Amino acid sequence: MITALPRLGSGRVGEAKRAQFRADVREVVDWMRTYTARLGFAPVARSWLYALESEGIITKGDFTWAGKWLADRRKEGLIPFNLVGADSTRALSGYDLYDEEESPREYINRQLRKSLEQAATYWPSSYWKHQTYFPIIWTEKRDLIKLFEPELPTAVRRFASKGQADVNSRVALLEECQWAEENDLEPVILYCGDHDPMGVKMSDAIVDNLRPLAQVLGWEYGLEAMADDERIVRFGLNAEFVDNAGLLWIDGLETSSGEDLANPKHKHHSFPYVQDYLREFGTRKVEANALIANPTAARSLIRDELWGWLSHAGHKQWESENQQASKEAAAHADGIKRMLAMFDAAGVLYNPRQLPAVVDAGLKSLPQAPPKENDL
Repeated sequence: MITALPRLGSGRVGEAKRAQFRADVREVVDWMRTYTARLGFAPVARSWLYALESEGIITKGDFTWAGKWLADRRKEGLIPFNLVGADSTRALSGYDLYDEEESPREYINRQLRKSLEQAATYWPSSYWKHQTYFPIIWTEKRDLIKLFEPELPTAVRRFASKGQADVNSRVALLEECQWAEENDLEPVILYCGDHDPMGVKMSDAIVDNLRPLAQVLGWEYGLEAMADDERIVRFGLNAEFVDNAGLLWIDGLETSSGEDLANPKHKHHSFPYVQDYLREFGTRKVEANALIANPTAARSLIRDELWGWLSHAGHKQWESENQQASKEAAAHADGIKRMLAMFDAAGVLYNPRQLPAVVDAGLKSLPQAPPKENDL
């Protein structure tokens, strides 16, 4: 187990020391590989800093130099690029659109196959058709979303605020809540953030942060109803879970600037939210990214909370309806494939002179859709 990030030192450095430094970095890489294998994904650079802090390798005040250390080792080729996840907000965009097929016939064949395969996955029933609540997952860190995703039905909305959510994110959240209410669902906000003074303050202030935007959207009464019905929930990180999951408490309340909120000289030390936290939890904290140290506990956390709001029976009904519809669509798609194969074997599928007559005959022989109620 590594205990610190290796440093090369300043001034003239001999080859023996450089070799030892590279060997020490390889130990860090081995640790990072183990970490990503356990998680199932590569954390972004910022999350690696939280992981290092959670393991006691660095402190919050080390974030600046440790971030540079990671970047420098990647630039030197000592840390593989794929061990650090890409920040989607900085990803390259733009692409060259062209088709790889050598001939139009090959292109048409691929499009037909793709369309028929897609038809066989017909899934018409909304997930929310058999649900009462409409939970939305809100986390402070993006990698928590990745960590939770194996337990989330695809229909469940989720987003990471990266600290205080911006206006656009909060508006989108409220619009989802409005949509849910308009569709006879009860919206729920499930929040997971840091266990530190600011993290607790943020979760306690969700309603206050959303209220001005809800008023602009004309939905302030809906928001207040959510608060009154306790449908705005902080489900993590909480002290009991931290202890049960064996997550690492970090001594001190050091901020990214290197200052300590527990220090009476800190300008925010006397603020009520800091004093309340100190009285209840003392001078210690846990970053939400510490969850990546125990992905099993993390997924149990979201599973237990989420299925307190979702209906297992509704989930099964949704699956059953869609599986039956998909089965029927697959049968129709298979019939079309057989018909096309027959046309191709007869040599008329790509014959512009013969195809129209054959297609007309084939379409007439296809099963007709059942009449709609208003057609009866």
